[in-house]
Amino acid sequence: MNENIFEHKTRRMIYNHIMIHPGDSFNNIKRVFELTDGTLRYHLNYLESRNEIRSATVGNNRCYYPVEKIALSPRSGSDLRTHRLSANQERLLSVIQRKPGVTQKELIYLTGMKRITIAYNIIKLLDYGVVRKEPNGKYICYYHLSDTELRQKLIKKLVFKFVNYEIDEKTFLALKKKLEER
Repeated sequence: MNENIFEHKTRRMIYNHIMIHPGDSFNNIKRVFELTDGTLRYHLNYLESRNEIRSATVGNNRCYYPVEKIALSPRSGSDLRTHRLSANQERLLSVIQRKPGVTQKELIYLTGMKRITIAYNIIKLLDYGVVRKEPNGKYICYYHLSDTELRQKLIKKLVFKFVNYEIDEKTFLALKKKLEER
């Protein structure tokens, strides 16, 4: 994190607010800090241009999310990759592990989180590769990926990279061997 970006008190408060409340809307942030449109827009654009936050349109609102720094190194725990999971992501993952096939509606009930917070964090968990989703009728169900499923997924990605000449044969074989040994 570049310290110069956060020298401004208002910008630091806005960033911290977004870290604690991912998916909060422009209007809500403006109301919380009692800022003018121009001041808030300036600081949000500044943070977004420095790749510290990102925004997305959700319904009629512009919502802001932290850009998470992700480490992709193997570890010996229950997953093959480590991530700096937020408290909300840890909570959701815990519920998904305890109740395989849980729906988003059930996650709202079980965690007390807002729908938008769950949606954002589920996308992150899917991106990290620790959760998978499956359609079940009109619902989407979420499952924690087992070590075996995660290994298979990573091996498929390695094969794809090798076939597309993104990694050489020696690197491919070494990484594949490490994954198969676990």
